[in-house]
Order: sequence, then structure tokens, then C-alpha cells
Amino acid sequence: MKYNFDKTINRSLTYSYRWYVNEGELPLNIADMDFEVLPEIKKAIQDRAELDCYGYIRTPIEYFEAYAYWWKLRHDTYIDTSWCAFSLSVVGSIDTVLKHFSHKHDAVVMFTPIYNVFFNCIKNNDLVLKECPFILKDNAYEIDWTLLEDLLKLKETRFFIFCNPHNPVGRRFSIEEVDRLIELCQKYDVFLLSDEIHADLDFNKDRYVPVYKSELSNYEKLIVFLSPGKVFNVAGLQSSIVVCKNKDLLQQIEQYLYMDDIGGANYFSIDPVIAAFRNGERYVEELNSYLNENKAYLIDFLSTHLPNLKLVGGEMTYLMWIDVSAYSQDSRRFTLELRNKTGLVVAPGINYGREGFIRLNIATPRKYLIDALNRLEKFILEQK
Repeated sequence: MKYNFDKTINRSLTYSYRWYVNEGELPLNIADMDFEVLPEIKKAIQDRAELDCYGYIRTPIEYFEAYAYWWKLRHDTYIDTSWCAFSLSVVGSIDTVLKHFSHKHDAVVMFTPIYNVFFNCIKNNDLVLKECPFILKDNAYEIDWTLLEDLLKLKETRFFIFCNPHNPVGRRFSIEEVDRLIELCQKYDVFLLSDEIHADLDFNKDRYVPVYKSELSNYEKLIVFLSPGKVFNVAGLQSSIVVCKNKDLLQQIEQYLYMDDIGGANYFSIDPVIAAFRNGERYVEELNSYLNENKAYLIDFLSTHLPNLKLVGGEMTYLMWIDVSAYSQDSRRFTLELRNKTGLVVAPGINYGREGFIRLNIATPRKYLIDALNRLEKFILEQK
């Protein structure tokens, strides 16, 4: 392999949000990676820093062309640069759309469990959450299509937030499912907001299906949010795009992004992203191979040492959704005691709308994963 994902980096001195922990603690809760960044990204930042004057910048066409190049290369999906607008973050963009295209007490439909910050976006904009819980069957999640349509047809429903691939359960959606989701949103005139930030984190040949791969993707209220933040571990650079084929809607969104002060790039937002998409294919292939080995290690460890804990889903992303209900239905208490007794920090399932689960990040050198699982085993054995 060209890249060394076993290399450990001391992130405790880097102002890392995730590694701001007590001595001896091991944090595998926040969704970023512990791996060394792609060298071309580092060089792009260094070259940018050498220019000495860090004033305001514009977003060049080359930035959007890099996204278009990558989605064609990796996902055989066409994205036109004229469909794109810059934004500092995916969550900020979703928040902007909810804020400016809603009325007070409009409803937002989401599959649950789901990324916890979406709950905040809904609450902060005086909107109403309508949950469409996944159905757990044979240790995997399925869509409740009947309930979904019932929720989308409500007169107060204005948005459907789609997490594709899904955080925290790592679910991959098929092209048939994507088609059906767009069809239902179009039928009931609902905005479909598709967060695809985890797009390139896959464990097999069946890659994620971009909504723009659908023949129904001309739907005028379809809005997609993309970023290299997860797969290239550059979330701290604050760089993403909003993609919408409806030119009038895109123009409105772009105006609102600037109104909310997230429509302009910072000095280091552009060049590293171009470098990542233009040079990162082998890095992503090796990264996914390493993550797949970490996932296999996790599955084997649970099967051998902790058979009452079950990995649910996990088809994509580096976030593992683990059923701990055999020991506790109170995930917040479970994770707090786990941290206090072993120093292992994981996320409680209730944060994402489901009790009896934890979320564990495996995007870390294997020595850390081994350490984490040994701590988890020690804690579980003490429960007996």
C-alpha cells in the first residue's frame, strides 16, 4: 500500500474537538478520522500559505470542475458546474434551506435513527419533526414505505431530509429506492434535501447511488449537498457545495447562503479540495480497504468475545451502529459508565433517536480499535 493508515498521530495538541479528552481516554465518538491526510492536500495548503497575503477570495470554476470530475470518475454521475454553489458546510446549507423556504411549524420528514444535528436544525427553525423509523429486520434496516407516504402526503409536510449513505446506520440505498423517494417527494410537492457527505466511504463494489443518478433527478425541488470533508478528513477546512438543477431555486439558495454568512470561501477552502478530487482516487481505494479490514476485525471480535452485541447495517461509512440492548436500554447511561470505567468514549444511540445502541468510529489505526474493543469487553464482563 502507498499510504500508511497504521501511523498514529498525536491529535491531542491540535485543538481537535474529538481528542479534547482526559488523559488515557480513547475517543471513538466524533465522525472524523485519525489518518494522515493525502499528501497533495497538505502540499496545496502549504503552497497556499506561501503566498503571504490571506485576503478574501472568490470561488473559481476549477473548484466546481473538481467535484464534477470526481463524481464522474467514482460514481459515473454527471454534475454540471452551473448547478453548483459554494457553501462552508453541509449542515449550514441544510439549515439555510430550512430557514428560508419554510413557514413556522412546517413539517420535516426523516428516517430515524439519523444524524443528531438534523434534529437541531428542525428545532431551531421552529419546524416539526415527523419521524419515519427504519424497520429492523434480520439485523438490517428497511424503509417503511407505507408510513413514509402517509407522512409525505400531510399538508404540513414541506421537507424530506435524506442522509445518503445513512448516518449512523451505514445504510446504502439502491437506485430503485432512490427513484421511489424522488417520485414520492415529487408527488406530494416536498423538498428533497439529500446529504451525501459520506458518499465515498464504501466497503464493497456496490457503491452509493447519488440521487443525480436517478432518471427522476430533474425534480425541481431536489437539492443535494456534497463535500470531501469525511472521505479526505478535511472537515476543518469548511468546504462544500450545494447542487440544484433548478436554476431559479439555486440562485435563491446562493443568495440566502451569503445572507447567512456561509456562502464565501475561506482562504484555504479551495485548493486542498481541488487537490483531493484530482489526486485522491488511490488514497480512497486504500482507505476503504483499510476500513473494511477494521470492520472485519470488529465483526470477528464481537462474534468471538461479545456475541450479545450485534453490528446492525454497516454497509457504508466508518460509523458502526452496535446493538447493546442485551445489557442496557439506556444508551446515555451505558456510554457514561463505559467512559468512567474504561476511558472509551463512544456516542449513545439516543443522540440519533434510538435507545439500546451505540455508535463507534472505526476510522482509526487498528491498534486504537483493538484497544477500544478490549476496553469494551472488560466493561461488558463486569456487567455480568
